[in-house]
Amino acid sequence: MAQQDKGSNRLVKLDEFEGDEIEEVWQEAKGLKVRDKHGDEVGSVEDVFIYQEAQAVHLIEVAGHERRFLLPVDAVTNATEDGVDVEQDKETIMASPEHDPDDLPDPETSRKAYEHFGYPDQLALG
Repeated sequence: MAQQDKGSNRLVKLDEFEGDEIEEVWQEAKGLKVRDKHGDEVGSVEDVFIYQEAQAVHLIEVAGHERRFLLPVDAVTNATEDGVDVEQDKETIMASPEHDPDDLPDPETSRKAYEHFGYPDQLALG
């Protein structure tokens, strides 16, 4: 079972989120297809991690091609009941660091995911 590092990790799984409701598309996101900027499928949403303090989606766990990885919400260009579109190409997405689905992302894991996709990580900033 994943353990949360009290005080340094502010992410929770969608199922454990206690707060105001987040956008409806994220509440029903599990199983949605994830597509690159060309519309090619790269996997499906396995879980959603919420930044508890901001009550906002922070990372998306994607299962694709026999591995799991984290996708920063900043990389998402569109999220609907039809799927999640990402602004990077398939090669960039598939080269992202692997994620163990039994682990709750810690600040370092979050930073690496954001860094891979070229975005600043709000958890690291404050």
